[in-house]
Amino acid sequence: MNKRISIDEKMYASMLDFIEETYATNKPGTAEDADFILDDFWLQDTVVIENIERRHGAWNIFLVFAHHLQPLKLIKRSITNFSSLKKAALTAHYMRRLAAKDQRGTMYLNAQSININLS
Repeated sequence: MNKRISIDEKMYASMLDFIEETYATNKPGTAEDADFILDDFWLQDTVVIENIERRHGAWNIFLVFAHHLQPLKLIKRSITNFSSLKKAALTAHYMRRLAAKDQRGTMYLNAQSININLS
């Protein structure tokens, strides 16, 4: 079972302040904010990870494309779904190998390089 996450009053107040400041700017995002999605040159250096999730009674296959030097730069794409986990796992394996630049799987994503500071 998942543990509940609790935050203290100071953190909650700072989160509300941040949301209010963001809302008060009344400034929509610009096209430059999403340039990394349109500029697909960075996809050449990505690690492809297959992700199988059970949703609404079916096993959905997703491929996650993450840059190996900047792991928070990623795109998750839905591929297909199956009623059998075995078929979904086999298809996901072959789809990952097809989509990956490095088909042998020697490129990997270092989990230690993801550094998130929530304080």
